[in-house]
Amino acid sequence: MNRTPAAVRDVDPPAAADYLLGSSSAERERLLAQCALLRPASAALLDTIPLLPGADALDLGCGPLGILDLLGERVGPTGSVTGLDTDHRMTGWARESVSQLGLGNVEIRHEALPPVAEAHARYDLAHCRLLLINTTGPRGILDSMAAVVRPGGWVAVQEFDWATWQCDPPHPAWTRLKDLLAGVFGGDVHIGARLPGLLREAGLTDVQATAHTYYWRPGDRYQTLLLSFAHLFRDRLLQHTPLTVGEFDSLTSTLHDHLDQRHTTVRESLLVQARARKP
Repeated sequence: MNRTPAAVRDVDPPAAADYLLGSSSAERERLLAQCALLRPASAALLDTIPLLPGADALDLGCGPLGILDLLGERVGPTGSVTGLDTDHRMTGWARESVSQLGLGNVEIRHEALPPVAEAHARYDLAHCRLLLINTTGPRGILDSMAAVVRPGGWVAVQEFDWATWQCDPPHPAWTRLKDLLAGVFGGDVHIGARLPGLLREAGLTDVQATAHTYYWRPGDRYQTLLLSFAHLFRDRLLQHTPLTVGEFDSLTSTLHDHLDQRHTTVRESLLVQARARKP
């Protein structure tokens, strides 16, 4: 396998601000818990891709772990895995995870993919998870991912679609907060449904997609995720929507009480997985 480093571009620190969820210690914990939650689904996705030992794989926007460990297992000691992130704290945490897990075939870089015109095709698989939902330029990212993959290689993407994110019994406070959050989140919260089409637009073939969802009850970590997002985006909600401070406090308090009821369940956003081959 070719071990020549990929042509990548250093990113100025302000680019990290594009990820509106931030890089706090709490966000690190949330992302690591999310890695554990989505690990079986991610492993199932990799089962559909003929990634052989000795292959070169990329995890774009890897955060504190991403699927670096799963990829490291698949490519084996003769293969290589590259984790890219544009946030210095995320890459630092990723290096800690790599060290703790003893992933000797994984390298972490504080870099972004180059534009298509400057890309070199050297990976057998390029993957990202929950990256496109946090950006306003998903097509450009997918074009770059396709460009760094060798002919015959694969691009795999995992993204949420908020369409299925609901509580039962329904509550108007949930609907109001979710609708307002969708407008300030920073990306297309329904991008999961668009993945097959976006992969085809990037010139990829053999597109396949599947989906997973999860259900929560009071006491589960993700039962109150919508409330967590509301508090995290409070300033943006008050600045960019008609919501007042009093309305925000009333909505979040009312919804908290509803989600805490023992018969209230939450159906998580649909996790859509799509993969495609480069001709």
